[in-house]
Amino acid sequence: MRTTRSTLGIILFCLLLLAAACANDEPAASPTGATGSTVIGATGVPGFPVTITDDDGFEVTVSEEPQRIVTFAPSMTEIVFALGLGERIVGVSGPFDDFPADAQEIEQVGGAGEFGVDPNLENVVALEPDLFLTIAGGDPWKEQLREIGVPVVTFNATDFDDLLDDIDKVGLVTGMAGEAEALVADMSEQAQGIAEAVPARTTCFFEVDFPPLFTIGPNTFIYDLLERAGCEPVTADATSDYPEWSVEDLVADGPAVYLATAESAKSAEQIAKRPGFDGIEAVANGNIVLLDSDLVTRPGPRVVEGLEQIAAALLSASG
Repeated sequence: MRTTRSTLGIILFCLLLLAAACANDEPAASPTGATGSTVIGATGVPGFPVTITDDDGFEVTVSEEPQRIVTFAPSMTEIVFALGLGERIVGVSGPFDDFPADAQEIEQVGGAGEFGVDPNLENVVALEPDLFLTIAGGDPWKEQLREIGVPVVTFNATDFDDLLDDIDKVGLVTGMAGEAEALVADMSEQAQGIAEAVPARTTCFFEVDFPPLFTIGPNTFIYDLLERAGCEPVTADATSDYPEWSVEDLVADGPAVYLATAESAKSAEQIAKRPGFDGIEAVANGNIVLLDSDLVTRPGPRVVEGLEQIAAALLSASG
């Protein structure tokens, strides 16, 4: 039972990281083998049609400015709302699409598949969207959408800079390039200010799930946020994105700060009472901080608030 819970927990966590369609007569979607998203405007300036090679390596053409958008990930929902297009979203992935509050009133099209995280394609098609924005994963149902003429655009932010690039691209395919540019500039400025305010780097550990104990590796979005906020994760030698970590190794690692979210721990007190955790330096010193999961696992506009939370936790420990 424990294994089932932990496996599902990791799957749901990754979907939070850091979660349709179009009746377009002339869709373009073909694999290109590209490793990142690129955009080509019809006249070399922002406008339509726009052709984008997304992070799945597919070339997709959006013929006209989208009016009916499905955002199949909470991060995509937040980005589109931040660009001022919330009223054009006709479908979202599910109950985790909860910010801003207006997003909770939009029809949810998720719930299919073995883990209930795939879109209900019948519901998606019924919404008659002209753009489907999503994140990595779900190759089979994405192909089904493409086959019926849906322009599916996938973004997979691997770090903060990649997120800023993704926001720019969302602005291009939605006709909000100027708004996206302004948002990116503001986020970049805030992140730089947070980084400059960190007096010294502090070691930390980030808990993804428990039990067993899972954490993050160097090639993840959250790891990049930790580093930007002034943390030196003790999991730098991890060989996978979400490795299992032993308590014994963590005691030896001696992180100064222990970070977790409400998805894996109810409180700092609960963490401190776990068997063997009293030997972890951060726990022994009372430096356990629960972060707002939405701010650090969703690659969206609010990650700068997550950076602030992480930085504050590190400053509190070092002070």
